[in-house]
This record gives sequence, structure tokens and C-alpha cells, in this order.
Amino acid sequence: METMQTEQYAPRPYRFSRYGRRLILKIVQEVEEGLPRKEAIRIYGLGPSIIRAWMQTYGSTHYQQHLKRNSYSNLKKRIIVSAVEQGRRA
Repeated sequence: METMQTEQYAPRPYRFSRYGRRLILKIVQEVEEGLPRKEAIRIYGLGPSIIRAWMQTYGSTHYQQHLKRNSYSNLKKRIIVSAVEQGRRA
């Protein structure tokens, strides 16, 4: 039977830096390689805002440029607004 090994990282003793730079860069690299952010949050016990900040600060330029963002057409925006006003889901 195979046992799963997990790396243990001690919390940082400093006031402003709870996580070491090595750990931060490891998490950023894993997210860039395809680990879902929700999974990284669960594994490392982080908040979504800290992952977002780390990705902006330490993420590669290639990742930043190819980040998929939602863009909605004016028609889609109007459909969503009318659905919210009518109390139903879009």
C-alpha cells in the first residue's frame, strides 16, 4: 500500500511574513502548472486573496498574459441584469 507524503512547512516567526518565499514560489509554480486555485487553497490552508496577490506578484509574465478572463457582450450583460431584477438565475 502506497502512502502519500506531504511536506510540512512551519509557520514563519516573523510578523509580516507568515510563509517563506520558497513555499510561495512553489505554490505559484504549482498553480501555473495547472493546479486549481481552490485545490491550492485547500491543500495549504490559504485564502483566495493571498493566492491572487501571490500570482500577481510572483507569477510569470507568460501566465499573466494568458490568464483567462471572462468578458461579456452587452447582450449577455443585459440578460444577466434582467434575470437578477426578475429574481431568477441567468
